[in-house]
Amino acid sequence: MVERVRACSLRGWTEVVERVRACRAGGWWGVGGCVAGLRRWTVSVAVGAALFALPFGGLGRGVGILGSASTAAQETIPLGRSDLRGLTELVERCTAGNPDSESPCREVGLAAMSLQQGVGLLGVLGSDIPGNASTLGRRLGSMPRLGLTVSGGVLGVRVPPVSSATAAGLEGRETLALAGLRVDLAAGVMDGFRLGPTIGGVLAVDLIGSYSRVRLPHGAGVDGSSSGLGLGARVGLLRESFTVPGVSVSATRRWHGSIRAGSIGAGTAAEADTELTVSSLRAVAGKNWFALGLMGGVGWDRYAGDTRLSVPRGATDPGSVTGHVASERMIYFLSGWFNFVISQVSAELGVADGVPDPFSERAGIYDPSGLTWYLFTAFRITL
Repeated sequence: MVERVRACSLRGWTEVVERVRACRAGGWWGVGGCVAGLRRWTVSVAVGAALFALPFGGLGRGVGILGSASTAAQETIPLGRSDLRGLTELVERCTAGNPDSESPCREVGLAAMSLQQGVGLLGVLGSDIPGNASTLGRRLGSMPRLGLTVSGGVLGVRVPPVSSATAAGLEGRETLALAGLRVDLAAGVMDGFRLGPTIGGVLAVDLIGSYSRVRLPHGAGVDGSSSGLGLGARVGLLRESFTVPGVSVSATRRWHGSIRAGSIGAGTAAEADTELTVSSLRAVAGKNWFALGLMGGVGWDRYAGDTRLSVPRGATDPGSVTGHVASERMIYFLSGWFNFVISQVSAELGVADGVPDPFSERAGIYDPSGLTWYLFTAFRITL
């Protein structure tokens, strides 16, 4: 399989070189042949890249085919549908060989991980630019086209009941309703390349900045809200036209405020404080039909942050330990929209994978492997 991919890549590059040479040798008469070769090669690469990016599970192997990569770089690439790192080691340190601390350490650690995922997902959602699968591009001249989006969403996140005052109570399960608001500003900075009358926007670039705020329910043992800032970019593979859909990929990173679950000072059995950084990849494809549009996409999220677990073991020992916890999972989403002259109203429904339970003999009934559904609506103005 690897040899076939390499041979295909060599044939593609050889064809490009030959077409460019023919274009230069034939003057203006050779332009048509050169563009035809480039068009066929680029569309093939775009389709292959989209298919290659969608599962993400094979991304690490694909990078190995294209060239060698460092071990540190490979650790940041999604190597599977879902993963969880650092929690078992942190819980082991929290337990410190005390059997009575094992269950509350496990449950409050899973609660911190679940809140990382819930807050992170509601801040990121599915599409980075709702209601648009293509890049924005630039206006006439060198002015970037701007898109301002305001979106709001809800989801239910399942957690152990962190407000419980007993270790046995932590072994239950409850669903917290989270609500989020996100404001995005996107600017088209590069139009990309045009390879034909209806094939353009190849390697076009949009820059994206965002602010999000997620409200956590009061009285459930968690803090009231968490805010975050994000930066990213969207790269076009194909710009939507009459004959082809819009196809693009994007990468973003968002930084949220700390999240607290439980409060020993308020009488809960355990407490967790976690920071949150979200790294996201997205691949989307969509098409407009006059006033209506439809888009589907797939993505990968990584939620990570330093997490502190506290389980009291006595009047002088709060039992606090700190470590880095990270989880990864796939996101799938579908959205539709209605276009006005310069504005748009859209809605998106999505689902996120769970992660495997790292503790095989837990007494708690909370299951981290369950799916998480979300729904949001957005209003966008493009200038």
